[in-house]
Amino acid sequence: MVTELVVPQFSLLGLPSEYVDVPGARIHYSTLGEGPPLVMIHGLGSSCTDWFLVSAGLAAHYRLILIDLRGHGQSSLAEHGGYAVSRMAEDVGLVLDHVDIEKTCMLGLSLGGCVILQFALTHGHRVERLVLVNTFAKLRSIGLGSLKHRLSRLYASARDMDLLAQYVAASLYDDPAARNIVYQRFRCNDLGVMRRTMIALARLNLLSQLHTITTPALVLIGDRDATVPRRCAHDLMNRLPRARLRVLRDAGHALPFDQPDLFLKTTLEFLCNSA
Repeated sequence: MVTELVVPQFSLLGLPSEYVDVPGARIHYSTLGEGPPLVMIHGLGSSCTDWFLVSAGLAAHYRLILIDLRGHGQSSLAEHGGYAVSRMAEDVGLVLDHVDIEKTCMLGLSLGGCVILQFALTHGHRVERLVLVNTFAKLRSIGLGSLKHRLSRLYASARDMDLLAQYVAASLYDDPAARNIVYQRFRCNDLGVMRRTMIALARLNLLSQLHTITTPALVLIGDRDATVPRRCAHDLMNRLPRARLRVLRDAGHALPFDQPDLFLKTTLEFLCNSA
């Protein structure tokens, strides 16, 4: 039996919550806007409601399909600890089947970027364009500082959710108010989900397959991202046949929240360009 999260009738976006039953979980999604479809996938410990700073601007041009990955937001916890990136990508495909969308643009942040990369590998005929935000095909460590960062996060996750939430908030923002917002949001997650998903991400390696993704891709990174090493973006640029790179200044790992206006402008220029 699937263990479900307790959820309100409507999401924080004010949109009706909709659900799709998939193998081992129940997936929540919301839709917003009119036009060609754009699937949006959040990062680790986040949810579809966290796109609030950019969702209205994108919905002016696209029909957004905002999906909560299994174990996140209003989606249920997964049966038998099933949090592989490949399983999450299959969930996305089943949501698209449910809403009768055959082909779509896709946007993913961090974990979400990994999911849409995996989806493009297995369902390339269904993808128009990819926007890959502060993400990776294989997580790399460069230098002692980066390695310490990753080990500290893994150590924190093994102890308790409150400590992990403090660590994540501190890694994203210096401002106390912003840290508190992230902390309060992140601490609501299930520790087991976070641990299993982080293990899945640590094991992910799609590098040898990236050359098969011929979809146009925008690799979008923040110049202050301390979570995903810059080398990961270079991996994507060097191995995706039709990738272009944009570095946004004064932005960290939570790029759409650090620079929402610039994120919208850059993303829409890429998505709306037919070349």
